[in-house]
Amino acid sequence: MDGTIKFNAKRILEKEFRPHGNGYDPAEVDAYLDEIIADYQAFERYYEESRKYIVELETNLRKAKEKAAALEVDNAKLSRRLSGVKESDRVSSENIDLLNRISKLETALYQKGVDPTKL
Repeated sequence: MDGTIKFNAKRILEKEFRPHGNGYDPAEVDAYLDEIIADYQAFERYYEESRKYIVELETNLRKAKEKAAALEVDNAKLSRRLSGVKESDRVSSENIDLLNRISKLETALYQKGVDPTKL
């Protein structure tokens, strides 16, 4: 089977059979073909719905990829922008520790009678 569809509901419906001497009952053949046509119509509806669904999924996938790419760009920008923040937080806490130490040393010098601003 090569994967191509050879029949559709219309082609089956319009098929004309040549009369044959001791052939089949035309009513029975007609009823059977009606069942086949109904199956093909259901198949065609399913095929069209599936095709539309695939197009919709491909569209959603494309949009999601575009959004992901945009978010990656935004993430890179924000990462560069915030890269110094963590370092500056560490520096700020170190500065506070140093200021507290200086304050304690100045207090100790004042208690000993030495003015630290004159040193």
